[in-house]
Amino acid sequence: MNNPGRVMFFDEDFDQPAAPPAPAEPQIIEPVFSLADLDAARAQAAETSRTRALDEAAASAKAAAAEALRAIAASLVVAREDAAQIAEQSAEAVTRLLLDCFATAFPALSARHGPREAAAVLNCILPVLHHEPTIAVRVNPHEAANLGAEILALDPDLADRIRLVPTDAMAPGDVRVTWENGSAVRDAKAIWTQIEDVLAQAGLLSAKQTIREHALVD
Repeated sequence: MNNPGRVMFFDEDFDQPAAPPAPAEPQIIEPVFSLADLDAARAQAAETSRTRALDEAAASAKAAAAEALRAIAASLVVAREDAAQIAEQSAEAVTRLLLDCFATAFPALSARHGPREAAAVLNCILPVLHHEPTIAVRVNPHEAANLGAEILALDPDLADRIRLVPTDAMAPGDVRVTWENGSAVRDAKAIWTQIEDVLAQAGLLSAKQTIREHALVD
């Protein structure tokens, strides 16, 4: 009801609270991706994730294999060095054993076979010295008689020009023949030295072993 004492100049009565605005119509947004698109995107994401995981696993396995190969290579180097050292030590041990046995037996061998060796030397050298006016033959005193008989049997005429000199300086089996312009010798110690030289050149004999074997032979 209108107040009869009020004059209305506008269609709205400012004394009354304004009516709330009418609610806006909801905007309908059409979907950009379909359900099939979402399924495809999820499948692609899963495939990408799986591929990345496989690549990372392959890279990790490759790195682990490379590290394992490096470790194996290092182990092989160490094993090869150890094997070489063991082989060298074994070779030295065998050589030392053989030298010990030979050095122990060598004096006995020289004593047993030395006279025949000395006689063989005289039989080889004296015939070519038949023009020499004087010849000296130095031998061990224990072998002088036998070698004198050998010289006489070899050439009685040459025996007259040969001076047989027994001396303790000559080891059993050793003989030294000297004439005006030359000499020849059969020396057991020199033979042993030649054996040592061959072994030393082959790397099978150390200086310490050489000294030790010399002591055994002497």
